Amino acid sequence: MYQDDYFNHDENDYESDHNVENLLEKEKMKDRGYNVIYRKAVRRDGKSYSKKIKIFTSSGTGNCIRDAETGEYFSNMVGSKDEDLFFKIILATGERQSANGYSTLFFISPQHYANYLQCEIDQTIVSNWEKRRDARLAELKKSKKTTRDYSRVR
Repeated sequence: MYQDDYFNHDENDYESDHNVENLLEKEKMKDRGYNVIYRKAVRRDGKSYSKKIKIFTSSGTGNCIRDAETGEYFSNMVGSKDEDLFFKIILATGERQSANGYSTLFFISPQHYANYLQCEIDQTIVSNWEKRRDARLAELKKSKKTTRDYSRVR
């Protein structure tokens, strides 16, 4: 195969790409925490439309926290104090249809939540979350120092 063949596309390539996209979507649907919701958005021309947003819910207590935006799992557990490291919301709009039955969404920060779901957050909510997160980070830092101090004694 010549290198030029990699760059020459015909209309069948679009169908192939579309089929791959459909297969990926079907695989995601097997994920029990995967959801698709729709939010109103505004185009540059001022017209509104319904935007498809893919989200991932975290399961119940004792399971790993999952990033609502990317689906990535963290080692932090649902129901632990480590929840304070994430911006947590409950999607109580009736849009959620995940097979795991949960509506809890964890975001890296309030800003990620606002940008991803295209909404605004009151600054007091952000400030309160930052205080809780900072307190948890300080607690974790303190416990690591304590652990290191004990490891030196022998």
